[in-house]
Amino acid sequence: MTFRHSRLMLAATLLLPLAALAVSWAVTHHQAQQGQDWLIPIQGYDPRDLLRGHYVQYRYDWPTSPEQQQTESAVSPGDADALCIIGSAPHVRAVRPLPSSSDPIVDKDCAIILRGTLGTRREIRGLDRGIFYASQSQALVLSRKLADPDVQGLIRVRVRPDGMLRPIAMEFRRRPRPTP
Repeated sequence: MTFRHSRLMLAATLLLPLAALAVSWAVTHHQAQQGQDWLIPIQGYDPRDLLRGHYVQYRYDWPTSPEQQQTESAVSPGDADALCIIGSAPHVRAVRPLPSSSDPIVDKDCAIILRGTLGTRREIRGLDRGIFYASQSQALVLSRKLADPDVQGLIRVRVRPDGMLRPIAMEFRRRPRPTP
């Protein structure tokens, strides 16, 4: 083996991990950009733990259909493994829990099916609650807004074709005043 050949082998050996890292990043970035954006109503529920990072924890405030509200034995949307979203992106009109199975039957009313996230942190597992990471100052402002009873919090999530959701942004709207 010549000196020149060994230098080429060394360069290739050093560049191979960098190339693999670049491909891995590109695939992850591409997957994160896939899917539809949806606005889901939320409520704040727990203070942040500053030792673990700056974030806002929230519970999904899933809108349910009138039929489901009348059924007392119905599964809560937050406890379901999968949810049928009724509406058109980005507005969720109602949700309906789907039967617990690996491949729920697709309903014609479902605009998209959400699936609970597995293998993640305890705070964001399932379809009950989530975490939105933010800077410390932004997290404090968001937490205060979530505590305001006159304001409805909404989390903008991107739902991939496989049903997994990723929070993108937090938005707020004035709650409509009840008419007398």
